[in-house]
Amino acid sequence: MKILVPLNNMEHIDDYIAAGAGEFYIGFYDEEWTSRFGDFADINRMSGFKENANPFSLEEVIEIINTVKNKGMLIYVTFNSSIYSEEQLGEIKKYFIALKEADVDGVIVSCIELVEIADKLELSVIVSTISGVYNTQIAKFYRNKGTNRIIIPRDLSVDEIETIVKEVPDVEYEVFMMRNGCMFSDANCLGMHRNESCSICGSLISADSQIHIKDNNFKKRHNIELNDLIYTKSFHEYACGLCSIYRFVKMNITACKIVGRTDEWKNICNDIRYVKQNLEIAESCKSQEEYLERMQLPEESRLMCKLGLSCYYPEMRF
Repeated sequence: MKILVPLNNMEHIDDYIAAGAGEFYIGFYDEEWTSRFGDFADINRMSGFKENANPFSLEEVIEIINTVKNKGMLIYVTFNSSIYSEEQLGEIKKYFIALKEADVDGVIVSCIELVEIADKLELSVIVSTISGVYNTQIAKFYRNKGTNRIIIPRDLSVDEIETIVKEVPDVEYEVFMMRNGCMFSDANCLGMHRNESCSICGSLISADSQIHIKDNNFKKRHNIELNDLIYTKSFHEYACGLCSIYRFVKMNITACKIVGRTDEWKNICNDIRYVKQNLEIAESCKSQEEYLERMQLPEESRLMCKLGLSCYYPEMRF
């Protein structure tokens, strides 16, 4: 299982590789796109954070693709916005042609229209979690349309993932592993990832709590405020799926994803090392129980693991 890493800092690409990265994903910004379609028309899911998440132009990404491939790594470019117009799809086709000429390893897309465009251009297609592959029927649909890899939604259990993998085996699968979880389903979220508080999750977390209680008393208020505090501060604040690695290795999952196009490179490297260490441990284990006994826990595990609120796969803890 390869470790897929956001490439947001070319200065530290060798640090990522030394830590254990095997694949990279990257987005780009395009001022002409913004001028033509407006500030709220996203190329990818993180366009709203502008150069903080997508620090490179398309021309720079094409140069980066060459650099990454010369280092023997794979690289994918993201086009996973929640919605595109017909006109925007035509513009993305031009991007696809340029990336095809640059020998990119694949494009990460969010809709069937982009799957079909990429497939006709003989570009490798990775279906984003935005597409909502929640069952075997949806997995078969995308496979039959030419998809090479499916990114599994982060809110499926390991058993549910295994069912899909077993019934639709002739496609690659990618799972979430570290950083930046979400309390909602990407596929069913109508919010936008933007500093203007257009994301539903971000708006809830950043808003002041206003709790109105009928028959107010100390015990009821205490329990409600404690519940609010726990979920606001702990629910996917820093998500982790390390407990699941043994099962995913046995399923032959192709890649596990570290999220964080806006995160510090040192933090990403630290996560890569944890995943790499635990992958090596899992390869030598004979059972999930043995793996849990031997696995390397994150430094923050005392806060992260106890309630299961920051677990991608909380059922795997015990």
